[in-house]
Amino acid sequence: MGSGASKTEHRSRADSGAKSAKSTNSVMSQSNGAPPQYNKRQAPPPPSPPKSRKVDIFREEDFAEVDSHVLKAPPKLSNGTFRELVTYLSSNPEWDDLAKVRAIFRWVTSVDVFSLKMDSAPAKQSPMEYFMKIQNNTGNHAHLFSGLCQMAGVHCEIISGMNKSAAYEIGKKADRKSMGAQWNAVYVRGDWHFVDAFWASACVVGKKTGEWALVDTDGNMEEDEEEVTEGTTQHRINEFYFLPDPEELIWTHYPDKQEWQLLKKPVTVQQFEEHFYVRERFHILGMTVTPKSRLPCVLTTKDGEIDMEFGLPPQNSTNLRYKYMLYRSRTIMSEGSVDLFLDRFVLFEHHEDLLRFALRFPIKGTFKMDIYGLDINVSDVFDLCCSYVIECPKAKANCLPLPDCPPLGWGPVQKTKEAGLKAVSHKNAQVVTKDGYVEIRLDKERAMALHQQLKHAVLDDATLSKYCLTRMEGNEATIYLRLPQKGEYALKLFAQDEGAVGEADNVLNYLIEHQGTAEGGKPFPNTTHGILGKGPDADKFGVKPISHPGGTIDAKGGKVSVKFKAKDNAELVCEVHTVDGKAAQTVTATRRNENGEWVFDLDLPDKGEYSLNVFAKEKGNENEIFNVHTYLVESEGHAGGGQGDGGDSDADSAIRVETVETSDKEVFIPVPPGCDPQTAMAEFHRRNGQNGPETQRLELIDLDGMQMFRIHLDDYGEYMLNVYTGQGQEGRVQNVAKYQVNRRRPGELYSGNINTIMDTLHDDDNKPSETAAPTPEPSAGASDEEERKRMAKKQVQQAMDLKDQKQLEAAIARYKDLGVPDDDPVLVRAQKLLKALKAKADLMEASQKRDLKALEAAIKQAKEVNFEHQLDVQIALATRLKDHLQHMEKLRHAVLNMDQKVVAELKTYGSPPDGVHQSMMATFLLLGSALKEVKVWKTCQALMSKTGKESMMRKISQFNPRAVPIKVAEAAKKVIAPYSKEQIRDASAGAATFFIWAQGMIGEVESYGGAEQSDQLRLQK
Repeated sequence: MGSGASKTEHRSRADSGAKSAKSTNSVMSQSNGAPPQYNKRQAPPPPSPPKSRKVDIFREEDFAEVDSHVLKAPPKLSNGTFRELVTYLSSNPEWDDLAKVRAIFRWVTSVDVFSLKMDSAPAKQSPMEYFMKIQNNTGNHAHLFSGLCQMAGVHCEIISGMNKSAAYEIGKKADRKSMGAQWNAVYVRGDWHFVDAFWASACVVGKKTGEWALVDTDGNMEEDEEEVTEGTTQHRINEFYFLPDPEELIWTHYPDKQEWQLLKKPVTVQQFEEHFYVRERFHILGMTVTPKSRLPCVLTTKDGEIDMEFGLPPQNSTNLRYKYMLYRSRTIMSEGSVDLFLDRFVLFEHHEDLLRFALRFPIKGTFKMDIYGLDINVSDVFDLCCSYVIECPKAKANCLPLPDCPPLGWGPVQKTKEAGLKAVSHKNAQVVTKDGYVEIRLDKERAMALHQQLKHAVLDDATLSKYCLTRMEGNEATIYLRLPQKGEYALKLFAQDEGAVGEADNVLNYLIEHQGTAEGGKPFPNTTHGILGKGPDADKFGVKPISHPGGTIDAKGGKVSVKFKAKDNAELVCEVHTVDGKAAQTVTATRRNENGEWVFDLDLPDKGEYSLNVFAKEKGNENEIFNVHTYLVESEGHAGGGQGDGGDSDADSAIRVETVETSDKEVFIPVPPGCDPQTAMAEFHRRNGQNGPETQRLELIDLDGMQMFRIHLDDYGEYMLNVYTGQGQEGRVQNVAKYQVNRRRPGELYSGNINTIMDTLHDDDNKPSETAAPTPEPSAGASDEEERKRMAKKQVQQAMDLKDQKQLEAAIARYKDLGVPDDDPVLVRAQKLLKALKAKADLMEASQKRDLKALEAAIKQAKEVNFEHQLDVQIALATRLKDHLQHMEKLRHAVLNMDQKVVAELKTYGSPPDGVHQSMMATFLLLGSALKEVKVWKTCQALMSKTGKESMMRKISQFNPRAVPIKVAEAAKKVIAPYSKEQIRDASAGAATFFIWAQGMIGEVESYGGAEQSDQLRLQK
């Protein structure tokens, strides 16, 4: 039974056992007035553990004939005699006792007892009469099943005991009275085996105690305000409870008599009570306990941390999917808000033979962990596998959320193997580094497109793109990381076939911990995709490298010439970049075309590391360029050049980076300051995938006097926009800005806002969370004040580069403590940036909440502190959202402020004009009415006349587009599709108001993805 038995079935099984037994036996005995002759069969042996398991004696496909026979049973048998029923179910003389038991089981479980409705009283002493007794709590499935088996000549016992059903509360004492139940044991094929016909046919859905608040799920987050409800009993056939093995059934069904456990080593009541809550899906998926599995249902954390693991069947692990839900107790209150989301505080690993969860808690309290699973070949609905209660008396110190929470889990998994990748250097999920430099090597079985993404709980994704680089040569792929500061990072790898378009599949994730000093590695020179070698658009333009086919170049003597071939309609340009500001000023790159070959001559006087990004332009399209090849160049420099460390150079070679979130199909990005609109161009690609053949994805337009890039985003996902300008030297461009553009559904925007999470934690447990980097130590031998100031200044500059608000705040405080004057240029710039970062956080929070007043205030503040145009993009996006929210509010007010005479006029139509009925149909569909009902105009009139909680206006005032299923929105859209607002307005001004409101709300539902998008127990495809 999916969520356990109902309370009525418990009472009928336990309390009515004696009184129903007599009536059942009398019912079963009627057949020409003579009871069945059970004594003609030899008495069965006493209960003992079965010698065979279910899999040894039963396969569903082998009993297809039996099942088919049962499903063809004439309906009249339900109102006939029990003898007539049993005669039909066991009519094949070749069937053995197991086949007869199967037939009885299939017939009993095929009846949806709790939905039965009778227009008249059922026939006396008929199966239907007994089903009605079950419905009315004067009978139960165990007695019905036993009577039918005995009448068929099969030995069957009624087992009394207690079970962990919907009435059971995890971690509480086992109570025989409230948990009392009955099930059966049948003697077939020389052994006793269990059957529970009730749990096999009924499922309680939606039972809630009101104790738990959902704080984390690895799916899309939505707050679950749990209210007390008994749930509803639904009919669902569950084959697990036909002949379940004793060692699996014992953890939910505990018999009063020990011998009916059918176990060689009996389980004590205390063991039953304390064992973690395990459901049938656990066994169906082949999950097992390992030596490291935690058996108690109540666990206690150590220093705010705990883990749990289970064994998986290697042969089927690739088809299994898992997710979890973490709840916090509302009854055992600790400091602060109980509805805090603990997003990304659970590490999930799914290996071939192992499932592991590692939890960390930033707050103390009592929690419940539910683990769900499914087999993709069987179902797309997750069912509960097991549950634990977790006591956390002390929060983990300085606990940050994980950098990501991938549904795939962490470490090499089956999907990694299927993608043709094999981990060589790092075979486990977690990687530890002392200095921040990591090389991850993978073998690849075939040619593929590989994409990587580095994530951090605090640092911006676009910023982190500079610290990760992939090189693919031959059958090996190497991912190089230079982590900018200590902390945890997620490295996500995505793979797809060469030439495939669209978003690639996530195939491997590593959790990387940088344990070293606060000062991390420098970023790599700028690369377009973070991949060395051939670019994704090379074939489109026929670009082939002639001189350097790989992804790296050694520039001997500081000079090198790089040659390419390309189609006649392509023009090649290049970007040369270094993170050394001083060296950047000495770089020369010239372009020439010789005999149809494009040649780039590079002069790199300063020793050091550079990147060379080569792009193609289509003739006639001056605003968009396409990446065709990328190199990492190591120059040994030459006379007149420097050593290339550029450590304290004030020359700025940094590229503006920004992450932009939107739900719109179009996004407008202002041309950044310092970029000449006349020479501005852009490169645009999927962040973790390859572009399709779409045209006109990107345009440079004038919008209200501002030069903007308009980007078309047909699909949800992550994208990257690189903005370039000409650099004076012919054929050379300069990357001036890099924008990661995330198109998400409105409810998912800014869902990972770390500042909101950590501020809530601060409020919740009344203690700060240390996210800033620690105070730097002076280098060896450095003791003077100037050295300390130099290091503190470096910390400020690093925090500014990373745009880490809390780290910048701490770095500024340390810098000021050293007596730096208020007009110090670095200090002034840092303080201005800090104000901008705070304003940006406020914009994100207001946008996430879609709070119009808060958004207006945040936009005003952001405009006042828009340092170096840092907030241009965020202000533009927030303003667009504000306009949209104002429009939605205007639609709502237009309806709510309607003259009641206009509404009354609508109700007077006997036969409404064309389009009027359809407008009201769409409105009521969105408000929850059924299509078949609102097709009738009189129903619409009645709905318009309702008052109080059911009134149309009240429902519109409380309308929530997130709660509307997408199919409802599609139906409403179809109803009004043939009409325009002008047509409706000509017919009825009142109907036109509802038409326009319905159009707007349909768009909102579509943008959210419908209520199905938040169905956390359905596999998202």
